[in-house]
Amino acid sequence: MMRAMFASLFAISLLASSAAAQQEDDLAPPARNFESAERLTLELRIGPYQPRFEEFDQLLGDDDGLLLSLELDVIGFRLDDVLYLSGGGLIGWAKYDGNAIDESGAETSEETELEIIPLGALAVLRVDALARKLGIPFILTGKLGYMWWHHSTETGGTDRATGWSLGLGYAGQIALDLDSLDQAQARVMDEEWGINHSFVFFEVHGFEPTDDSLDLGGMSWVAGLGFVM
Repeated sequence: MMRAMFASLFAISLLASSAAAQQEDDLAPPARNFESAERLTLELRIGPYQPRFEEFDQLLGDDDGLLLSLELDVIGFRLDDVLYLSGGGLIGWAKYDGNAIDESGAETSEETELEIIPLGALAVLRVDALARKLGIPFILTGKLGYMWWHHSTETGGTDRATGWSLGLGYAGQIALDLDSLDQAQARVMDEEWGINHSFVFFEVHGFEPTDDSLDLGGMSWVAGLGFVM
């Protein structure tokens, strides 16, 4: 008798719990779409850079500098889970310091400064098929464009020279897709901040100025953090 009573009570509690859960499901808001619209790619970038012209080695060659830059790309075409085609712009800043040299070639106590502000217009091909289709968390990117690098020098507090170096810019990038490492956090970032994807990257880049420009060109690398929004 007691066993039958306990069995009946247990069955009733299961039915009540099931009904309550069903009621909560009916009242719960519909799930939001995991992926928001993809319109822009933003990269925050940092890395060393040294121009190639001879006077740089003499005056500033001991300063590796830090090239800080920001790139913003507008997504023009998206083949879902395969690739992006984008057009974008880049702006950066670097500054170098060293001792001035007199006519005999000896160092003086005056300080020489070189400031560089790179500007660029880029075409970008970003392939994410490995991460989206195969579960391999890497994104491959190629970039090609035209660069305008502004330079200015100052010695002993006096402006000495200023101008522009123009030419071809190019880059190859490999990125680690952070979405693949934490899907739950990726969804939170998308729903609350509109950040569709995020990644950390390593990029090798180069600049080849025209013959009549100051040779600020060279090969170097940057690393940074990127977002698709």
